[in-house]
Amino acid sequence: MVPSEVYVLVKRFTSKEERRRVVACIFDPRRVPTEAVGFENHLNYYHAKGHGLPMTLAKGLAAFLNSTLLDVYFRQFNGHTQVNATDLRSLHYPTKCQLERLGRLADDLATDQQELDRLVEKELDVTT
Repeated sequence: MVPSEVYVLVKRFTSKEERRRVVACIFDPRRVPTEAVGFENHLNYYHAKGHGLPMTLAKGLAAFLNSTLLDVYFRQFNGHTQVNATDLRSLHYPTKCQLERLGRLADDLATDQQELDRLVEKELDVTT
């Protein structure tokens, strides 16, 4: 159990039919009013020393994790549908400042994939 705060959740297993291997979302404690929360074993979660993340950082991190840029990179070293914590730790992440900037711009994570990818590539100054 962890304090009911903001976390980024990532599915540990994806089906071969899913568009992306890494599928992330945000746990927002305002939607589930409780003092503590537990996440099932089929999820990895991002935290800061056992506590939640600032919402802006969480939004930027989720946007980055859901990008096609990350998916293509991830598939280069991970040939299966399992996403474990070691895989996530080995990723090269944008700086905290870049993620926060991305989080301010990615206000709605329901944005379509092309728009999300354009935003991530622009913020990370990636040329495709």
